[in-house]
Formats: sequence, C-alpha cells, structure tokens
Amino acid sequence: MSRIHTLRVVGIAGAIALIAGCKDVTVPNYNNPSVDALTSSPTPSVVNSAAIGVLVLYRSATAAEGWQMGSFGREAYNLLQAEARDLLGFYAGPIVPGGFAQDLGWSAAYTNLRQIQSILTAVDKVSGYSAAQKESVKGFVQTIAAMEMLRQIKIRDTIGIVVDIAADPHALGAVVGKDAALARIAALLDSARTHLQAGGTAFPFALTSGFAGFNTPTTFILVNRGMRARVDVYRRQWAQAITDLAASFVDTSSTSLTNLAKGVYNVWSTASGDSPNPLYDPTPTALYVHPSITSGAQKRADGTPDLRLTRKTAPGTVRTLQGVTGTTKFTIYASQNDPTPILKNEELILLRAEANYQLGNTAAALADLNFVRVNSGGLAPLPAGFSGDVVTEILYNRTYSLLFEQGTRWVDARRYGRLAQLPKLNTGAIAELIFPWVMFPDAECLQRNQQPAQACAQVVGQ
Repeated sequence: MSRIHTLRVVGIAGAIALIAGCKDVTVPNYNNPSVDALTSSPTPSVVNSAAIGVLVLYRSATAAEGWQMGSFGREAYNLLQAEARDLLGFYAGPIVPGGFAQDLGWSAAYTNLRQIQSILTAVDKVSGYSAAQKESVKGFVQTIAAMEMLRQIKIRDTIGIVVDIAADPHALGAVVGKDAALARIAALLDSARTHLQAGGTAFPFALTSGFAGFNTPTTFILVNRGMRARVDVYRRQWAQAITDLAASFVDTSSTSLTNLAKGVYNVWSTASGDSPNPLYDPTPTALYVHPSITSGAQKRADGTPDLRLTRKTAPGTVRTLQGVTGTTKFTIYASQNDPTPILKNEELILLRAEANYQLGNTAAALADLNFVRVNSGGLAPLPAGFSGDVVTEILYNRTYSLLFEQGTRWVDARRYGRLAQLPKLNTGAIAELIFPWVMFPDAECLQRNQQPAQACAQVVGQ
C-alpha cells in the first residue's frame, strides 16, 4: 500500500458533513479527527463519523468506473476540450510509467482501506458500543473494504493488487495476483457476513438514503451476498454464485423498472461540503456515448431500439476533439443530485442467468435473460430452443443494463477473452488501442525497492 496515501484518514471533513444525503444523523463534524483519536481513545461519535466516511471515499471512484473504465470498454468517451488526454489516454495511450490514466481510484481505495483498518483497530476499544454494535461496524466496513479491492482488481486484472493492510501505516503490502486477490475478497465478505449476523437490529450510525431498505445489519447482509455473487462469477465459481444469489436481494416477483432498479446507491448533492454527481453532463460538454452502443442496440418488434438505449441516451451537442466527433449524450442521470448505482437487482438477475448457463441450466438462464430483455429492454423473449450464442446474449444484456455504471463491457470482454472484439471508432484520426488492464500508479511503483515487473511496466494495447 502506498505510503503517500496512508495518513489522510478518519473524518474526511466530518465525512463531508456526513454526506448531505444522510438523514437523522446527529454525529458532529469532527473536522478530521486524528488517527490517534480513532485508535487510542475512540468514542462512538468518532467511529461513527469514520464509518460514514468510508462511503465518501468509496464513491470518489465513480467517475473512474463510469467514463474511464467505460472508455476502455468503448461504452463512452470524453471530449473535454481543455484536456485531450481524457480521450487519448484511454483510447490511444500508451499507458506508461508516470503517464496518464493510471490511478483510477487507487489512491482513494487505499486511503479508504487504511481508514477501515483504523476503524477495525478502534472498534473494540469503544466502551459506548454494545457487543452487537461493534459487530455491525466490523461487518459494514469489511464489506466496503472488499468492494474497494474488487473494484481495483477489475481495473488491474492479472497484475494483481495489494490486499493486506498492515498495522504499521508506513509498511508496504505485498502485491498478490488476481486469483489470490479474489479469494481474499471472497473471504473478507464471508467474515463481514459473520459479523453482520451478530450485529443486532441496527447500525450505530445512519446510512445515506442510497441504502434505503438495506440500512440494518440484517438487510445489509443481502448486499454483502450480492457482492459475493459478483465475486463468484468473476472466479467462475458458478454453483457458489447461485447459493450467494439466493441469499441476496435478487427478485423477479415484479416486472417494474422500480424493482429492477432496487439496490444500493452512492448519493450526491450540490449542498455545501458535498459533491455533485460526476457523471451528470446534460449538454454534454465532455461525456459522449460510443457510437457502437447506439448502432449495436437490438430492435424491438416494432423496429425501434432496445428501450435501455432510448432511456439512457439521446442526441446531444455535436463536439469534435482530435478528429473524434461525439453526437450522443447519456441521459441516465437527470440532475447533479441523482444517485449512481453500486449494486442493483437487474445485475443480480443477469449474474444468475450467467451462472445457470455455465452450470448447464439453460432453461433457468433463459428465463432470467428474458425477464431482463422484456421488462428492461422491451425486446421479444428468446425462444426456449434458442440456438444462438447465449454468452453473447448475456454480455449484450449486461452492457445495456449496466451502461455507464461500472465499466462492465470492458471487464466482461476480458473475462471471456473478447477484448479484440471491442469496437474501435476507425476514424483514422487517432491510433486506437484496446488495453487489457491498467498499471499501478507511478507513486506506488517508485517507493518499492523491488517493483512488480508487470504492474509497473508499460501496458501493451492491441
């Protein structure tokens, strides 16, 4: 873990006034209480503030997932006139030591992981907590820690990440490979579930409105299991994915879009001390839809496109940068205050479809695929004897259901060895490359006497 990111912890400016989206929160603004206050003489208020602070840091990588990972996967591109690297860094590269497009939330993730380690060290010292409250805090922050690591392994893939956060904030954690990292993330989620099961009926802090319906230890377990199912699918542990999905909030009892959108969200606001949604760009001034998203949408029975396309995109102001022209904007977010998804029911249904298909349960897989196709996309259901490529159909639906949320198209193409199939603009204006992963930030590499060779070397695109 990077030394330069290990000491900025705890209050996050009183958890950014406890993320303006919180309700009925009485924890005061501690104005960045010291690490000593958290680890030596912690009070319930200090730990509560720190626990809410982990959500502030977790959401800070939303842009990295939405448009940056989305750029690598050809969901989006950034035509910000003042910064050509926002286009070239993700579409042409190269991704080199000390170059552009390396961090993608790394700094915030490891600051957050250090924050979480401090909370875990502190929580048993808090005399004002009940035993159940201590368990609930541990379960909550361990789940967020697993989510931070999962996001980083999605970005770094085979080069690995750091998973051990030492008690010494100056110690450098070892880099472990993808398989070991995913195994550690799964184990961390299981540990968190055990703590949550002993966590009583309420957290000692109030979660944001983005966690409505999942804001007690018992209901938060449903989120924890959904995240575990995501990890299972990335590990190709299909049977375990079905087990974990059954313990999550996956639900096909209602065909409404509201039910499909049910889940947990990062919240934003324009209130003083808070942050607006970084993916909201209504003109747009920078963030454009990749043309393959528009042209690749399947057609409904009446010849109109997949409703997910028409709900989430629309014609926008035409803009050209470096010979690349954007014409279509994202309309997923209607204001700067709109929440951004962390995990939602629509994804869980598609994870179950993928796991069932890989287990040979094709009928069950098609049932879930059709549920999403029909109710989210307005498309005709696939026939029972569907003879096409089911994996292609799964990945298509994941792209459109999770568009501009978490870099799904890029991650999925890599999972199935299909990076070479990602579409390029083919304008001739830039020498486009598809990158398989992102190297570590330069600051992480330079402090290591023995740098992990692949993680600190130029990334070769294709």
